[in-house]
Amino acid sequence: MSITFRKEVENIAILNTPPVTLTLLIIYIVIFFTDRIWSDKLSKLGTGKSFDNMRKGEWYRLITAPYFHLNIIHLVGNVFGIYFVGLVLENKIGSFMFLLIYAIGNLMVSLLFSIFSSFNKGTGASPGIFALVGCTFYLLLQTPELFNLQLGTWKTNYIIFYSILGNLIGLGGFVSHVVGFMIGILLSFYLF
Repeated sequence: MSITFRKEVENIAILNTPPVTLTLLIIYIVIFFTDRIWSDKLSKLGTGKSFDNMRKGEWYRLITAPYFHLNIIHLVGNVFGIYFVGLVLENKIGSFMFLLIYAIGNLMVSLLFSIFSSFNKGTGASPGIFALVGCTFYLLLQTPELFNLQLGTWKTNYIIFYSILGNLIGLGGFVSHVVGFMIGILLSFYLF
């Protein structure tokens, strides 16, 4: 095993995962498998970003829906997405700012979907993850020396892969990802 490859593997070990990133990973996985064990009963209570649900007083869905995933591919994509973005960004901006940008990205996209769409199956954390990608992009343009992003590394390659592949899943996903990305840039402009 080459020294470079070994060092890269050590850098992406779960033990080096920043705290908010690790907590989100655990929450995604626990909710997904608990929901499967309970025959999707949790997702019936916690997903759906349509205004119909909001009119019923179920505003909590704006916050809970991002923690649910439709299937194992959706879960794995977002687990790796938050993991690699977290490795790149959380220690650079701090755990509080990382969580704030993630939460606002998810909340704003959920709110917009609830108003302009009857998207009753709204799930997934990707708007918040794309807000973090937007923050990374903004900070990379402002202070490139802050990051050590190089093509050919796991972190950089996966973030690029996630950003491209995640937008090929349909118009709703594309719009929520682009809006999340833009929210991340705007928040970063304001916060940094």
